[in-house]
Amino acid sequence: MSSAPFDYLRHLITVPVVVNGSIETRFVLDSGIGLTVVSESLADASGCALSGSSYVGKRMSGQEVTIPLGTVGSLATASMLRENLEVGVLDMSTFPPEFDTMGGFIALGFFQERPFTLDYPRRAVVLESDETLPTRIEEGTLVDLDVKRDEHSVTAFLPITIPSGRSIKVEVDMGSDELILDASIAVELGVDLDDPSVRRVEGEDETGHRFTRYFTQLEGGIHATDAPDLLQPNPDVMFQKIIYEGLLGHSFLRNFIVTYDLHRSRLILARPA
Repeated sequence: MSSAPFDYLRHLITVPVVVNGSIETRFVLDSGIGLTVVSESLADASGCALSGSSYVGKRMSGQEVTIPLGTVGSLATASMLRENLEVGVLDMSTFPPEFDTMGGFIALGFFQERPFTLDYPRRAVVLESDETLPTRIEEGTLVDLDVKRDEHSVTAFLPITIPSGRSIKVEVDMGSDELILDASIAVELGVDLDDPSVRRVEGEDETGHRFTRYFTQLEGGIHATDAPDLLQPNPDVMFQKIIYEGLLGHSFLRNFIVTYDLHRSRLILARPA
């Protein structure tokens, strides 16, 4: 077992990374990004070879984003080393200044064959083994994941039960802080988005897409459908018109020590001691 400490950049988790055995930097660990990406500046510094092909992904609001693909010689965090790793190359020059020290984003696919744990109380990313995983299972609760894979990306969806009693599938998204639900679910949960008590924010994202977001608190709790005893009561929620039923961010996840076992399509959720 090996581990690496993580820090926060806003609500995002960042981890130390070594590229090509010598370039030390930090990456955001983001389960919602689909594909591991490096910044254009790091791609240049590391000699990342572009393949000539591109990856087309979708943001939660539906608009497509196209980025070129390339290969880095190696990328490592903790004791996890991936060689000749396919990555997307992202222009991060328009990101806020605090991202200047970030070399890119690590996606779930980096850990496809190796279970790992986000230990929020210890602020550590821990790589698991056949010897350590049984202890995680004994100390936690197993919940099924729906892991979606395509040629280039990996994403994970967790069934959760919402206060209406219905189970929906939400993307596990470390890139988000709050629980995000599609605006169409608001009525089902008794939320009037035009109520003055619901905070409304209109804006434009990095791609120029206009959005309206609604912030409030749910009456009732949410829980992983497989684990009704792990209830989060009255969570804060953001409603927006999105292509998923919802996204589950750190406001839920950091209540637990979370082990991602993608090969077996499951999470292990453990309450901190």
